[in-house]
Amino acid sequence: MTDVEISPTWQATVTLPVGLEDEETGEVLREVTLRKMTGNEEAALADPKLRRNGGKLVTALIAGCARVDGKPLGTDAARRLTSADRNFLLLELRRLTFGDLMEAQYVCPRCGGTTRVVEDLAQLPVRTVEDGASDGEIEVCVLDGYRDADGAVHREFTFRLPTGADEEAAHALRDDNPSRQRDALITNCLLRVGDLEPRRMRALGVRVLTDLSMGDRRLIQRRFEEEVPGPELTRAVTCDRCGEEQRQTLDMSHFFELE
Repeated sequence: MTDVEISPTWQATVTLPVGLEDEETGEVLREVTLRKMTGNEEAALADPKLRRNGGKLVTALIAGCARVDGKPLGTDAARRLTSADRNFLLLELRRLTFGDLMEAQYVCPRCGGTTRVVEDLAQLPVRTVEDGASDGEIEVCVLDGYRDADGAVHREFTFRLPTGADEEAAHALRDDNPSRQRDALITNCLLRVGDLEPRRMRALGVRVLTDLSMGDRRLIQRRFEEEVPGPELTRAVTCDRCGEEQRQTLDMSHFFELE
């Protein structure tokens, strides 16, 4: 009996921007082998329950297509991956299955016009821990700060990197408002707020972020954009209608939309 040859275009081995710590050995796993998506993943994409929670859909796609050391990655490990690694694996899955070119649509926030751009996904920069991106905590010192019930102002915020479990929890809110979804996701990653007691911080929940000034909120968002590893999804797009250049984010949720 001879070994079955695997087509070189059927799978690809990639290096994660951050990596996943093995719960038994403590070793950080960086090498992942992806295979092309099949009818199994097409069924997952069409599953109404998964489509209602983008985080769970991403978990299902990665768990089904990724292997580490010859073994399936599995659902639990796919949830533990950082969002940076998950975004990277989604990008590589899309390239492996459908190729590098993808038509994207951007809506101008100024005039509402739609601009279509053919994106070359192979050209997206990917920040890794070797490039200086964070693999642990992100510290942000805001200007106005959070004022607690005793009148104390807390300006130092510390976050960890979001994971697949955080994404699933945020999407479970079933709130279509992207600002509130982002707040829910980042709140899950909040480790410390100045001298605020951890118990009080957890009790406040998302209010710690929603009560901040818009300037402070944008400062936190910029720090995440600067320090979080993974694919660089923010780009400058010039509106075809009004000519205004805007910073837009590539919407990865539409990477695998069924025709």
